[in-house]
Amino acid sequence: MTKEEESQPMRRIVSLVFSITIGWMLCESLLRILVPLPIFYSTWFTEGVHQRDKSFGFVFRPDYDGAMRNVDQVWMEPVRLDARGFRQPAVQRDRHSSSTQNSAKQPVRIVMLGGASMGFGYGLADDETLHHQVAQRLPDACEIDLISWPGFTLGQDVQKMTQMLEPSQYDVAVILAYGSDDYVYQSDWDTLDPPGELPMIDSVMIPNDPAAQLGGELYWDSYVVAGTCRLLRVPANLLAGNVRELGASQEDAANENLESGKPQILLASERLKSLGVDSVLIVALPRQTGMLGPAVLPDFADATMIDLRQEPENRRFDWIAYGHYGPDAVKQLAEKIARVIESLG
Repeated sequence: MTKEEESQPMRRIVSLVFSITIGWMLCESLLRILVPLPIFYSTWFTEGVHQRDKSFGFVFRPDYDGAMRNVDQVWMEPVRLDARGFRQPAVQRDRHSSSTQNSAKQPVRIVMLGGASMGFGYGLADDETLHHQVAQRLPDACEIDLISWPGFTLGQDVQKMTQMLEPSQYDVAVILAYGSDDYVYQSDWDTLDPPGELPMIDSVMIPNDPAAQLGGELYWDSYVVAGTCRLLRVPANLLAGNVRELGASQEDAANENLESGKPQILLASERLKSLGVDSVLIVALPRQTGMLGPAVLPDFADATMIDLRQEPENRRFDWIAYGHYGPDAVKQLAEKIARVIESLG
């Protein structure tokens, strides 16, 4: 074998590595030109909405003035948070009393929590959010604070109430049940265990992406790596779906779990009552992907419950931003919630 023949395999390897590197760089450059970084990694807010926090891992920045963005009917929807980082409170005057009577009569104080981005009203203007729509439908004067944040659990919302607010000032607490965890028992439901260094782009938290587990740190540094990981997640998701089909249904699993203890919505209700909230209303919210939790919600003497999980069957129910409530959907939910709150008085 000649020296030239011996060197051919090495040349091929070098040529292959060189070609892959050039192809990688070209793909990376083209993708970064066509797709801005925040869009590629799905940062659903404009710059500066989040800041790191020792207790929660991150919080929403007080007095943030920016926009929500999502390719599904939500593009640069303005959002301005209050001095605590929450959406603007809803204040409604009494429609049936004079200005003198209004000043003498104390408004009903209401707080809404839970529901994560659904409760937050992602993609909606202030006056379209659930707490504003509820306030508009209540006949008496009221002030409604909404403390739900995207990415936060019900237990974390209860912790926010104890750390950032005075719970006893509220006459009514409205617990929004949306995620599967809300309907099951967990002993550490309100334990704060902030994760390590969370990925951020321009002070915006990046939504949890299972594909990132495949790429590690490179996932956040390379479009090509991130795209490859997302493609690899497709067969993994299909396999996981097939496994779930062979197991118990979500309803059966929820019913079985309830035998171990009270679900989080009831634990949260008990905690709020112990903190001085007069009345608690638990609202089971609908999902675009189908109903979660037990078919029949558990009874609880110290809280009122309303099950709205079947509401999407109404034709007026609309969706935006990959499964979030649209304006018409919120109006429909608010009408029924306001009716129950009025009956509590």
